[in-house]
Amino acid sequence: MSKTMRIKFVKNEDMIYISHLDVQRLLQRAFRRADVELSFSKGFNPHPKMSYGNALALGVESYGEYVDIEIEDDINCQELMDRINRQLPDGMQFEKCIELEGGERALAANIVFGDYEFDIPNVNKFDEKTVLENLEKLKSSESIITTRRNKKKRIVEVDIRPLIKTIDTIKVDDEKISISSILATGSKQNLNTNVFVPKLLEYLDIEIDPLDVDIKRNNLYFEIQGELVSPL
Repeated sequence: MSKTMRIKFVKNEDMIYISHLDVQRLLQRAFRRADVELSFSKGFNPHPKMSYGNALALGVESYGEYVDIEIEDDINCQELMDRINRQLPDGMQFEKCIELEGGERALAANIVFGDYEFDIPNVNKFDEKTVLENLEKLKSSESIITTRRNKKKRIVEVDIRPLIKTIDTIKVDDEKISISSILATGSKQNLNTNVFVPKLLEYLDIEIDPLDVDIKRNNLYFEIQGELVSPL
């Protein structure tokens, strides 16, 4: 009898530079090496029954990634994590696990927000008051317009303000400015950090390469009756 495990894992250190597809391949290899039998779909091209939360952008570290994995082995969560963690490289580890009972919300279809932190070099040596004033301009904006290419490869204007749920300062010192923000991170609405960071820098009046901003994703959330709820 198969069972489905929901697992929370971290992805940091050198692992931030591998893609979402590489993560899928890595986990499949880890399960094989750990001798844990995965369940496979039926049909002409069977594949492991593994479903993920919203894909993490390359170069972003995370302490709240999720995957649902259906297995054939009758083992508990602790044994599963122990066996798989011995096969995973530094920078990627299973942290929490539960066995799903059935009827739980699917990850991909129901995750709607992500909790992010942005560490920005304080090249202008702004004090906290200046940062708060600049950030207030973003928070009070009714619209924040950016451009992107649509599916027809045409450049269109997009208002990203509705995709920013919260944004606040964590810390400001001479070295860096730390900002926290909850952003739309789902299959229906998603604000890519590659789009958000340039706009954040623009409002903060900081001229640096967006790639110099360190990004961390702390968690992903369902929204249930207006409340943000972790999948695990």
